[in-house]
Amino acid sequence: FDPFFSTKDVGKGTGLGLSMVYGIIKQSGGYIYPESVEGEGTTFKIYLPRHEPSAAELQEAEAEAAVSERKERPRNLAGNAVIVFVEDEDALRAIGSRTLEARGYIVHQAANGAEAMEILVELGDEVDLIVSDVVMPEMDGPSLLEAVRKQLNSDVPFIFASGYAEDAFEKNLPDAEQQRFGFIPKPYGVKQLATVVKEVLDGDD
Repeated sequence: FDPFFSTKDVGKGTGLGLSMVYGIIKQSGGYIYPESVEGEGTTFKIYLPRHEPSAAELQEAEAEAAVSERKERPRNLAGNAVIVFVEDEDALRAIGSRTLEARGYIVHQAANGAEAMEILVELGDEVDLIVSDVVMPEMDGPSLLEAVRKQLNSDVPFIFASGYAEDAFEKNLPDAEQQRFGFIPKPYGVKQLATVVKEVLDGDD
């Protein structure tokens, strides 16, 4: 258990493994004993004190379990809103749209911001939410947001999907839009998409 003692060649080991184990066990109020037989090997026996939780600890554990159970209860992710789903990857656009349609949403698909603008002009105030990729040809997500706000004079909520970190992406938006949009990191699962959409539409923080 001596620190830096090792039978290995130089550069093959530090000799700190057993000494660290010894220190951790001793700090925990336990004991470690080696039993070595030449030609057969070594067995280490570790003894640790049994922990008897107090009544307060048991109550705290029960409270934490109850909170965890509430959080894990299935949430109703169905809805009836009209959504414009903007994504230049065909497969991802199809999967995302089917995911939302299966939960009751009416989904209009667009391969980029320019196509989305055509749909938005046609639908007008019927659109309840825009889910948009950030990097796309012709018109990207932030440009679509700007066009919707200025050209259509619409305050429809946005959810951006991006492989960039949310805070890094947020800095590229106008000050008035920061902290106002929903965000989902790529790659995302179908349940994650449905959850973020439900939260934004319900106005959850």
